Amino acid sequence: MRGRRLGVTALLVIGTLLTTAFGFALWAKRQALDTDNWVDTSSALLEDDEIRTAVGLFIIDRLYQSEEVEARIAAVLPPRLVQLAKPAAAGLKQVAQRNAGRILGTDAALQAWEAANRTAHNALIKLVESDFAGGDVSLQLGALFEQMAAATGLPPEAVDRLPPNVSSLEILSGEKLQSARDALDLFKTLLWILLVLTVAAFAGAIALSRDRRQTVIRVGGCLMFAGVALFAIRTLAGAAVVDALADAPNAHAVADDVWAISTSLLVAAAAGGFLFGLFLVLGGWLAGQGRRATAIRRASAYSYRERPGMVRAGLGVAILLLVIWGPVPWTRTLWGIVIFTVLAYLWLEFVRRETLEQFPDEPPPRLSVHMPWRGRGRAGELERLADLRERGVLSQAEFDQEKAALLGGGRQPAEA
Repeated sequence: MRGRRLGVTALLVIGTLLTTAFGFALWAKRQALDTDNWVDTSSALLEDDEIRTAVGLFIIDRLYQSEEVEARIAAVLPPRLVQLAKPAAAGLKQVAQRNAGRILGTDAALQAWEAANRTAHNALIKLVESDFAGGDVSLQLGALFEQMAAATGLPPEAVDRLPPNVSSLEILSGEKLQSARDALDLFKTLLWILLVLTVAAFAGAIALSRDRRQTVIRVGGCLMFAGVALFAIRTLAGAAVVDALADAPNAHAVADDVWAISTSLLVAAAAGGFLFGLFLVLGGWLAGQGRRATAIRRASAYSYRERPGMVRAGLGVAILLLVIWGPVPWTRTLWGIVIFTVLAYLWLEFVRRETLEQFPDEPPPRLSVHMPWRGRGRAGELERLADLRERGVLSQAEFDQEKAALLGGGRQPAEA
């Protein structure tokens, strides 16, 4: 018996650790390998005021590395004032820096940023998954540079004369391509291994346990704990990232916002695991023999027996509302809803069968909220206890104990 309990506990602990690791792997997959998620995250980054300002300052700094700016100013100045071209360019740069965030907040700039990220990510995935020998992948920001130049009064030549490496950000170099391919293959394999081992650990714990309903509740608790652990690790990792950037003031200023946005899918994965675990806990509790759970099932017995179709339809409506709400990722995916729906209906049929065996002739529940015992002293309290016993809220033993305490005689002997 003790060995069985230790085995169940060990499997639950292992399942919890694997669930936490799987949550991180799932986040990495959805964040790094899904183009739509990549684009959504990058767009959310640019929509943040502080991040947008930082990106704008980066573009302005690179734009003013072009000698075309100073040359254009010198061309319109009188010969004796040519020496003022350089300070004039510096003044224009300050004005442009103040307006950089506003310019990048326009619809045209956001669309250019989104298009650049989508193109770069598609190229990255195709290159990593292909057999090509080499190649570089860069985020081309030429369109954003052109918009920034036009909005700040710079000539188009200022962008044309920028070196290619100035108006782009390298994402993957050809030298690191094979390493990226190896990492991708390992990652895809690891993701499936974690999923299979997690399911196997929890299924093994349920199969090994003598009280499977209670173990299902514990599995739900493990999933909820794993969700909380993901939240906690995200917070600690975010603090570490911000501290690591302490010597880089420009990056440090936006590190919190970047981390929060880039890990939003991790939050969604953690919330999804927590919600699924909560459903398991509630389902296991309602199927148990506790006083409140028994009272709920007793109140539902008549509907289970006389209107099973309506009960099933009600569950379907509840699932449909959950899909419409879509609070977590698995409620917005086909496979997630299919799995949840199958489990929900299996649970409903199990609870319905157990309830009808326990309360085969239960009459319709009384909807009246009239409480005649109020204001009638000890007699009213005894009537209230009797009503609770009839409705299954109190067992006979609990009723006798409450009655004895009310009458002031403590636990009375059976012959009394």
